Amino acid sequence: MSILGKCPYCNANVHSKKIVAQGKKIKLYSCENAKKEYDESEQYVFTADSTCTFRVYSNAFLKWNKRSFSEYEMKKLLQDEQTIVRLHGRAGTKEYFKYVILDKEYGVSILWDEEVEEEKV
Repeated sequence: MSILGKCPYCNANVHSKKIVAQGKKIKLYSCENAKKEYDESEQYVFTADSTCTFRVYSNAFLKWNKRSFSEYEMKKLLQDEQTIVRLHGRAGTKEYFKYVILDKEYGVSILWDEEVEEEKV
């Protein structure tokens, strides 16, 4: 596990950890205070001693044909509170760049209405 930066919500360390989700190997970026476990009904829930909910899965942008949100991108997001990602159209031919910001509910959000200037890419 490597430390990527400080949690935007509680200032604890954000770690990168390799996990398997739905049969795929991905990375989970999470606050050290956001702990989850399986409860008796096999639901994956926050533990009683969790004090934060910050978690981002590296495959968060899969439906926009971005296979992985990298550790570098996560570090930049934690440091600057935004980063730029490259997304692809359905056929995989068209590529476009969008800003990603922190989102309390979903971990990360794409700013669809903001255009990324060419020189920033």
